[in-house]
Amino acid sequence: MQSPPIEWALHVAHFGILDYLRDRGEPDGDTASECLRVIFHTHDPRGRAALAAAITASGVVLFRHLVK
Repeated sequence: MQSPPIEWALHVAHFGILDYLRDRGEPDGDTASECLRVIFHTHDPRGRAALAAAITASGVVLFRHLVK
């Protein structure tokens, strides 16, 4: 099955709009960044290092996927 680029654009737009709408209220843990802060425990230096490692690894995997 071939998906046209518009489908991917709509998925990204949906995520962006959803996150924006959730960000308009109180910081109650419902946005993507708030969830990541909780998951990675960014108040702790080890959690920040784990988040940085995850972002780096994701970037490397995405880059390798896109240039293959």
